[in-house]
Amino acid sequence: MSAGKPVRPMQAFSRRATMLAALAACVLSTMAGGAAPGAAGGAAGDIDAIVASAAAGYLAHPGTGGLSIGVLKQGKRHSYHFGTLERNKRQPPDDATIYPIASVSKTFVGALLAQAAIEQKLRLDDDVRLYLDGGYPNLAFDGQPVRLYHLLNHRSGLPFILPNPPEAAPDFQDSRPFPERIEEIVARSSRADFDADLHKVMLKAAPGTSFQYSNAAAQLAGYVLERVYGQPLETLLREKITAPRQMNDTVIALRPAQQPRVAPGYDEQGQVQRPSSDNFQGAGAIKSTLPDMLEYAAWQLDRSDAVIKLSHSPTFKDGAFSIGLNWQMLREGEREVIWQDGAMPGYASFCILQPQLNMALVILSNELDPATLGRLSTLANRVMHDIDGRSVTKP
Repeated sequence: MSAGKPVRPMQAFSRRATMLAALAACVLSTMAGGAAPGAAGGAAGDIDAIVASAAAGYLAHPGTGGLSIGVLKQGKRHSYHFGTLERNKRQPPDDATIYPIASVSKTFVGALLAQAAIEQKLRLDDDVRLYLDGGYPNLAFDGQPVRLYHLLNHRSGLPFILPNPPEAAPDFQDSRPFPERIEEIVARSSRADFDADLHKVMLKAAPGTSFQYSNAAAQLAGYVLERVYGQPLETLLREKITAPRQMNDTVIALRPAQQPRVAPGYDEQGQVQRPSSDNFQGAGAIKSTLPDMLEYAAWQLDRSDAVIKLSHSPTFKDGAFSIGLNWQMLREGEREVIWQDGAMPGYASFCILQPQLNMALVILSNELDPATLGRLSTLANRVMHDIDGRSVTKP
């Protein structure tokens, strides 16, 4: 899982670059002409060529797997699929391919929290302990409590995960890689384990004063939502976000018919990664498809929607950078870029919004190495600037 001020995670795959680059180049060669890159707009043909060219550059990197890219510009949606889902096969992803979206999941929890505030089920500045049983005097520092919005701007002071045993530390000496250890800890933990460790949390500073990336905080936000609505988070996700927008492949728990459509995820050695635990819940357990995520991005561009407006309202600011309900935001004059990325063993994802340009970009990948998020950021910025030169660069 990832986020906060640009955080870069984990692992990736091997070879096949020559064939994949050739495949993307072949796609590119069938597209022609149009306005020059950087124009303030771009016809469909231009977008096709821009995306194919950027994808060809990305796919030339050894180890790259499948890559799905969606562009939303002036209300029109464009979907593209490159690479291969399985090593030694020519099996590109398609609109039915399901990807874990990792920490992009947290923005869904942010939207649900905004919805709950609008429905007056809670206030975003409420003390989180109002929604917990058992006291939790430890969730305050010098009289300053953890507030609900702290759970989604990574300034709660909660640890990376709960439970938080010694092996959850990145520098813990163990033969298993850090991401694998994290997956195992969360997979074998229960809600009771989470609550027990939440009682042991010791804040080191007043909430809101320092950045500490926390999946546990996003999980806790999901549990608060379950408490105020009296329903599981999966049900809330379906009833309030996915069903009204016909995002039928956006789920936490996969249905049996969906499981064969999940892209296998690869690490940097080309090893298939085990599926991540649904116990990550709203912190990183949501899966989706490219068409569903384009529908989600279209909703996120609708500033007339009160949920979106509140989700994008800053809860932390540092100069031109700010964080909403897990959305990262960077302003440049009158324009801004709003984004969230996700990373978990075998997968990387981006959802990027340029509200003033009525443009969004979605990227889904089934491989992760230490350079993947950086390379995807470069690809994303290239695509956005070539489609519209007024785009704000994502860090």
